[in-house]
Amino acid sequence: MKFSPPQKEARRVVSDLRSIGLPFLDALSASPSLADRRLWLRVAADCLVAWRRDDPRRQAVVAAASAILTGADEATRSAFARRLAASTETADALAMIESLGGESSLIVLGEAGLLPRERLVAAVKGSAAQARAVAGRADLDGELAARLAERDEIEVAIALAQNRRAPIDAERFAALARRAKARIAESGDRRLADALLERAPATVEQAALFLEASPIDRGRIIAAAQRATLGRRLPIADGGESLRIAARLERAAMAGDWAQFENELAEAFGCGPELAARIAADKSGEPLAVALAALHAPNDATVRVLAARDLVDGGQYRRIAALARLKEALTPAAARLALAALIGASTPVAARRRPQLDPTAAPTPSRPAPVRNAESTPAALRRRRAFAFVAATRRDAERA
Repeated sequence: MKFSPPQKEARRVVSDLRSIGLPFLDALSASPSLADRRLWLRVAADCLVAWRRDDPRRQAVVAAASAILTGADEATRSAFARRLAASTETADALAMIESLGGESSLIVLGEAGLLPRERLVAAVKGSAAQARAVAGRADLDGELAARLAERDEIEVAIALAQNRRAPIDAERFAALARRAKARIAESGDRRLADALLERAPATVEQAALFLEASPIDRGRIIAAAQRATLGRRLPIADGGESLRIAARLERAAMAGDWAQFENELAEAFGCGPELAARIAADKSGEPLAVALAALHAPNDATVRVLAARDLVDGGQYRRIAALARLKEALTPAAARLALAALIGASTPVAARRRPQLDPTAAPTPSRPAPVRNAESTPAALRRRRAFAFVAATRRDAERA
């Protein structure tokens, strides 16, 4: 059986202590000195890690440790719990520590290597502190992560988002992103949003917080959207509707009619007017560049729209070239994936086609359509030609 370096060291310590004798350890455990009792706890922890689960000495050591820890401070309990948490042989001692409650029990829930699943499920349903401890575990599965994401406490959501190994699917991430945006709007609390944006590697789902992201985070999100579309066929052909929308956006921007511009943007992507206004009014210009890339807007129209917006914001045209390069480098498919996450759509957004009707057309046809004769259909004509050929063949045979 192979042992880890800590277990090998613990076995060496135990073998050295055998020559001293257990009465010395008993004296340390019963000493009125806090330093002596802490020394005994360190030795006991090494023994519990080194001994096998069926070792008969474990029960006495766990009982003695429980007596000491019952009257110990939280720091001593926590140090003892952390010393045992990584071992797979200390389930009995960890159960004892958890029964004492306090911070040390949360360390057991968050760091213990082997805990029964039913205990984890109970902790997820338990107090906010217990759920927060479980949210930081490295071995969370999708079901536990989903249950944690559904809890109302913001601290639990933050702990889950900060856990890089937590399997958060796209649906749960979108729900957490909505909570993060609502939290920012209500109280300015960015902790959940920052935790979600800091998850690595970057994913396209993080585009849900594109407007709340820093320039560095936005670059990571755009790169993730580009990677997500590699090797995938996401056609952008829409009968030229994207180009017509881009032309309408350009006319509204050049006319300074930003209300109409925002309405066109909201209608094009199926988002609310408030979100369209935020996309258009973002001073960095990056969300608007992504929207124009999703529409596959021509370069000259992109520059004119960005320049008109920059003029409204009182800029000096310093970022227009960089934004134009961003729009040119971002593929329409990747831009639509990012916008879908930002808007909350389940599929890549596409420009909504506006019916092109002739306003001068009469409500009814000026002349009725001709009634089609069933005998003049191609199939009927082919049958008539086949019958004629057969009849001609019979006549030739009879004459012969």
